Amino acid sequence: MVFMWRKRGLFAIAMLIALLLAACSNQGKEDIAPTAVKEQPAKPVVREFEHAKGKSTIPVQPKRIVAIQYTGAMLALGVKPVGADKEWSAYPLLEKEWTGIEHVGDPWTGLNLEKIVQLNPDLIVTHVENTYEPLSKIAPTIFIPWLKYDVRQQITVFGDILGKQAEAKAWLEDFDAKAESARKKAAGIVKPNETAAIVNIRPKNQFIYGDSAMGGYVMYQVLKLTPPLPIKQKVLDAKLAQLEFSWEAVPDMLATADLIFLSVLETDGGAARAKELQESAIWKSLPAVKNNRVYHLDWNTYFTTDPLSTKKQLDAFVALLQSSGK
Repeated sequence: MVFMWRKRGLFAIAMLIALLLAACSNQGKEDIAPTAVKEQPAKPVVREFEHAKGKSTIPVQPKRIVAIQYTGAMLALGVKPVGADKEWSAYPLLEKEWTGIEHVGDPWTGLNLEKIVQLNPDLIVTHVENTYEPLSKIAPTIFIPWLKYDVRQQITVFGDILGKQAEAKAWLEDFDAKAESARKKAAGIVKPNETAAIVNIRPKNQFIYGDSAMGGYVMYQVLKLTPPLPIKQKVLDAKLAQLEFSWEAVPDMLATADLIFLSVLETDGGAARAKELQESAIWKSLPAVKNNRVYHLDWNTYFTTDPLSTKKQLDAFVALLQSSGK
């Protein structure tokens, strides 16, 4: 009988020890569990972006972009919009990269808003002021005035907009290296004291270009060529992309130009008019013409001013310098 009570006592002690060990084990698990399931703070998916029309809430990394202008900046950073205005699609320097982008109309004659809605964009970028309001009703929209930013600034700004800051930095480094190489090649052709001008003839008028369009950025800002003094004062210093002038003013504007880069808008009689003007005594009196230093800029190659085109224009411009004036 004593033996049985001792056996039961030992059994009870063993059970008590087991329960205590189990309780300690559970307590340990309870202490660990909260750490194991601790939630990490969620990354932001939208942010505020300030632009010329105020502030817009945009995706941190937009995926479906409709671009009314600035497509070349996006393509340069490896981002292809789902839709874009068709203005730039026909130009040869953009043709290859443009493949697969849906056309959404023309901002000047009418955008296809129904098409844009169907594309379900998460971001729209435009440069035409009167398109901002209707587009902003479809998706978050950024308004960036045309020629507000030069090539380098475009890459930096769109690197920020697209969440492609690292790609933007790499692009700029590559562009700078390419520009340095192009400057060395140009220096062997254009002497430091020589001046260069860009003339554009159209069906009814003509323009002198500054340092932002029609090859001007490449010529003046990248290659560092020097404009004639009248052009520097009236166009570049005045921050004009282009200046319309009368044909009678040609000697005043171009008499000191050692090189002339001539672009012609050939449609609607532009080609015939340019030929006639080049046969005029005024044109033939220019030193650059007499010295056979007139270089023809292809309109379609040099009209575009985006980063993707500009990088390609560097090679084209150097090749043009290396050719003889015609």
